[in-house]
Amino acid sequence: MAKKLLNERFQELAGIKPLARLKEDKLKEQMMYDMETNPVMKEEIFSVLAGLAGVIGAAGVTGQIQAAMGDPAIAEKYPALAKIFGFLEKMGGAVGPGIK
Repeated sequence: MAKKLLNERFQELAGIKPLARLKEDKLKEQMMYDMETNPVMKEEIFSVLAGLAGVIGAAGVTGQIQAAMGDPAIAEKYPALAKIFGFLEKMGGAVGPGIK
């Protein structure tokens, strides 16, 4: 038995075809076939994309609200938002150094 790289052996055990075996022109076709035959894979991909869109959308909305809070009229009308964003900034500032 010829020696194999560890990652090749793990791929073999997991039933994953190594990308080196697939021809480049067949790669896209293979991925589409896998999505059509495996509904779980299709569901997972769309779940990830939906989650990513949600995160990006939430960041955009949050940025717009923070930009609007720079306007004194809006800040005066919605004082609770200033408190909420102040709290989030303090919390994020405290968590940031812990991540590094």
